[in-house]
Amino acid sequence: MSIRTALKTLLFPAKPEFRRFPFGISSGIVMRVDFAHQTRLLLGLYEVEIAGHCKRLLRQSRCAFDIGANAGYYSLILAKHTAGKVVAVEPVSAGIAEMQANFAKNDYPVSAVQAMVGETAGDNMVTLDQLSHDHFKPDFIKMDIEGGEVDALNGGRRLLETHRPHLVIEVHSRELEAGCREILDGYGYNITRVDPRRWLPEERVDAYNGWIICEGSPGKAQ
Repeated sequence: MSIRTALKTLLFPAKPEFRRFPFGISSGIVMRVDFAHQTRLLLGLYEVEIAGHCKRLLRQSRCAFDIGANAGYYSLILAKHTAGKVVAVEPVSAGIAEMQANFAKNDYPVSAVQAMVGETAGDNMVTLDQLSHDHFKPDFIKMDIEGGEVDALNGGRRLLETHRPHLVIEVHSRELEAGCREILDGYGYNITRVDPRRWLPEERVDAYNGWIICEGSPGKAQ
């Protein structure tokens, strides 16, 4: 047993529990935490590399989409910092159930949609354009869909052209990052890459990983 694992065993409960986060961008949010692998959430260290970028862009935003919402961590952050509506999209039933349990512990207007986001709609697949038509045009989009980023952007060209929301996209290969940049460059986005931190690094499956911070101008399309 590593020292880190031993400390977790000593300091934190063995079973998942609902906790109110005391630190960081998620402070005040209540979620169920599995301390075996989610301690960073409670300590405000999860993906802290992009927290400042998210806070800055969310101050300019009124509503948001969380694409690839998992258990709803970012969905709740988006709702907290926009004080507006959020649509959380997740294809996995277990993720939908967990996020709804988390949403019930907070007083934010977040709606869950079970679907994949891609280039075309149909058979449990939706597009960004369809979501914006069915719900609202988001000012901010967080996206983490494990390699489907380019397809998702291709399915949102009307939204990108007419509304130009801010986006924070986790990218999973050089080719996918280049594809995202090519699409967003065409709409005049200012794009900054953020690399994963080297101190207390998080385990990541992909050899190439990071985020692109894509600054648009919601509601002010060129």
